Amino acid sequence: MLRTILLTLALWMMAFPSLARQSVPLDTGNTVISLMSDHDTVMPGQSFTVALQMKFDDQWYTYWRNAGDSGEPVNIAWDLPEGVTAGPIQWPVPKIKTVGPIKSYAMGGEVWLPVQINVAENIDPTRPITLKAQAYYLVCDDLCIPEDGALSLPIGLGAVEQNADHALQVKAVSAKIPQMGRASGAATLTNGKLHINIAGLAIGFEANAIFPHENPIFAHSDPVVLAEAEKGVRFTATPGYGWDEGTPKSFDATLVSVDGAAQIVRVATDSSVDIGDLTTKASSSTSRLGFWGAAFGAFLGGLVLNLMPCVFPIISLKALSLANAAHGERREIRRAGWAYTAGVLISFAVFALILIGLKAAGGSVGWGFQLQSPWLVGLLALLLFAIGLNLLGVFELGGRLQNVGSETVNRGGPFSSFLTGVLAVIVATPCTAPFMAGAVGYALTSSGIISLTVFLSLGLGFALPFLLLAYAPGLLARLPKPGPWMDTFKQFLAFPMFAAAIWLAWVLGLQAGATGVAKLLMGALMLAFALWLFRKGGTILKVFGVLALLAAVMLPVSAKTSYDASGGDDSLTSNTWSADAVKIAQAEGRPVFVDFTAAWCVTCKVNEGLVLKTRKSAALFARTDTEFLVADWTNKDDVIAAELERFGRAGVPLYLVYRVGASEPEILPQVLTYDILKDALE
Repeated sequence: MLRTILLTLALWMMAFPSLARQSVPLDTGNTVISLMSDHDTVMPGQSFTVALQMKFDDQWYTYWRNAGDSGEPVNIAWDLPEGVTAGPIQWPVPKIKTVGPIKSYAMGGEVWLPVQINVAENIDPTRPITLKAQAYYLVCDDLCIPEDGALSLPIGLGAVEQNADHALQVKAVSAKIPQMGRASGAATLTNGKLHINIAGLAIGFEANAIFPHENPIFAHSDPVVLAEAEKGVRFTATPGYGWDEGTPKSFDATLVSVDGAAQIVRVATDSSVDIGDLTTKASSSTSRLGFWGAAFGAFLGGLVLNLMPCVFPIISLKALSLANAAHGERREIRRAGWAYTAGVLISFAVFALILIGLKAAGGSVGWGFQLQSPWLVGLLALLLFAIGLNLLGVFELGGRLQNVGSETVNRGGPFSSFLTGVLAVIVATPCTAPFMAGAVGYALTSSGIISLTVFLSLGLGFALPFLLLAYAPGLLARLPKPGPWMDTFKQFLAFPMFAAAIWLAWVLGLQAGATGVAKLLMGALMLAFALWLFRKGGTILKVFGVLALLAAVMLPVSAKTSYDASGGDDSLTSNTWSADAVKIAQAEGRPVFVDFTAAWCVTCKVNEGLVLKTRKSAALFARTDTEFLVADWTNKDDVIAAELERFGRAGVPLYLVYRVGASEPEILPQVLTYDILKDALE
């Protein structure tokens, strides 16, 4: 019996180190907590790591070292044997948690909080040690509940023995803890704004967010704006209450990059760092998209773009060719579908490369920039006018030109499909579909490869419906067989072409005045005269036809900008936007609504006609005493382009509402309704 007891005791003592693998998990209500050690046995004078592991139920979370606007950080109260000390908690990167106007820094899911434990050299090696900890924390979802739990973890003293199960886990989570980097920072208060400049960032580290370790550094619920500079970055925020009580000499902050990498930077308040001149690549640090988000948003935007009114006239050409070919050879239909897709993708690629090149050269350009050129607007109007005449049967191109032109348009040939894709992209750019604004803005503030990829995603979404339709014989077979109805359908589609030409003529009138419209109309006259001469035949008449065609092209090309944006609807009084105009209105204690628009932006005009320029909205602006400012981008304007980039946008529309007392605006959706406007202003 005695031998059995001794054997059992020996086996228990041999198994003792295994008890140190982790403390007994403790369920405190909405969280299960435990202590994990990377060692089972340590030697005197050694340091090792113990992590508090927290597993939260569902959407429950707790707070980071700086809780933000509300909450309390996790606290660990240690009860340690003599000769054993614990270092501070090593904090991971937090997540922003927003509840109404309250913004906090949270941790949820499975959280690991490593702590370094130090064992003194003179500790008695014959006695094992027990680490005792009391964890205090708030657990929040719709409400917050204080929870706490007592944990105990025995550690053996003797030959070093790592815990095979937990050493790798603790090492992995410790590797993700931000460490002090080589970057340096400086903070200054200027005109009521806190500017935090960061210099010395490693190549490839694209700063995206900053989390100060001390709570009163800045107001968390106010927007934090990130601006890129030649040698670093600048975060601009509203200073917190800590600055009223005395400026700290320095503070630490966790700096997070776009890809999730993080480092700690020390920010001094009594010195400065050189970040060079600010660039125009700035956006809200809380609204920047990641690459995959931008690519997916561009793809969705491309799909929706097919439904926008500016694209309909050109899309109808593709619909006509599909209707003609619906009962033809599947191989030809698919060739036409791929040709259209190629035209779209190549056009978007060329468009992206032009934008990238102009940006690299220092230009301020964005989505739809080509329609800021009156001559191109005029040429597009003439082209759509000519297509409309062709659809009506006023003229047919003969010989080989017919094979390239009208025959392929009517029968869906690959070359015509390719040209239709090109033309669709050119005409589509005045429209900004939902999901597009942030994606295009992200693309134009990223590297060349990323920009090109995002634009190709946009093109793929734009082309995909017709490509899929080319592979859907069941749907095509439902279309009526070619017959007299096709000629009627073709003629009907001429009228959307004329409508688009009229719209472009109106845009040209706003850009170049009555003289520009007169030149366009003369160009249309010369185009009609040239077509008549070509139909009459004869070498001499064809020569005159060529000259008339050249005159038709040159007349709109000679149109020059003479745009005056002061006009508007009498039902709504507006003023021209400028940064100073916003500040003046805010100084008067008035809310401000800013409309970034352009005459060629169809989405803008739809919003104006249905929402903004209505008597109900005019009454709303008058009732709330809101200053209505218009930033008109019909013609090239570098100041407006820079302001669009500041909010991560590359095109219009953009609607901003500056509430009374707010330094940064609220961005409204691209497609407005009266209720959205009313909620923002009241």
